[in-house]
Amino acid sequence: MEPIDYVSGLNDTYQSQGFPPYRWSVFDSSPWAFFKKPLQEATLALISSAGIFREDQEPFDPWAVNDLSFREIPKDTSLNRLKLHHNYFDHRDALKDLNCVFPLERLRELEGERIIGRLAPTAITLGMGRLYKRTALQTETVPRIVEVLRGQDTDAVLLIAA
Repeated sequence: MEPIDYVSGLNDTYQSQGFPPYRWSVFDSSPWAFFKKPLQEATLALISSAGIFREDQEPFDPWAVNDLSFREIPKDTSLNRLKLHHNYFDHRDALKDLNCVFPLERLRELEGERIIGRLAPTAITLGMGRLYKRTALQTETVPRIVEVLRGQDTDAVLLIAA
């Protein structure tokens, strides 16, 4: 199987729709921190960019550009109360089983089996897509999400990019 040139393919798709070439973030280095706590003692949070929201929350606009909002989903929420609004990935499988992009049930199972110490009380979802305001994401949205995570004594985060 040939590798997929994702960046070029994505640029070609959006440029054919009249958008300018996307300026991808490039990081020459990243901080590294060792995870010192055993997973069986850790609080794990879930963050997904799949545009998931509860039926009693405001839906994500699936056509939005620069939507910096996020939704907080309590960990005991039944998946049948959740909806998906996102137009920037093929969500046919996710509509059959939201655990594909928002593995809340699987993480609750891991918590019940004591594979993870605790699932954080609140999961975070975003409706990412066509987000060009990277600085605003870093200075507005991320600090608010970090505040939620710190308030739950989160030790680690499982990031699901949809």
